[in-house]
Amino acid sequence: MKTITCYGQVNNGNWCQETYESATRVAGQRVKQLRAAGFNAVSGSLGPQVTGVGVVRLTQVHILPGSNPDTFGLPTENWMLTRI
Repeated sequence: MKTITCYGQVNNGNWCQETYESATRVAGQRVKQLRAAGFNAVSGSLGPQVTGVGVVRLTQVHILPGSNPDTFGLPTENWMLTRI
């Protein structure tokens, strides 16, 4: 699996939201990775958003603890947080 690049993350322990570029289609891969680790995860389109690199279509992944005590222990294998 290639490295998954996340454009933003908000995590308070009870839930987490991550943002990915829709064109890369990695949001679905991240959801699959999180579900395999026991988290409840869903993705949805945010549509075109203005970013530092211009207008980009983004997808958001919403994560709940599921069978885990919180969302602080999210799997990070093949995953990198990038700020844009």
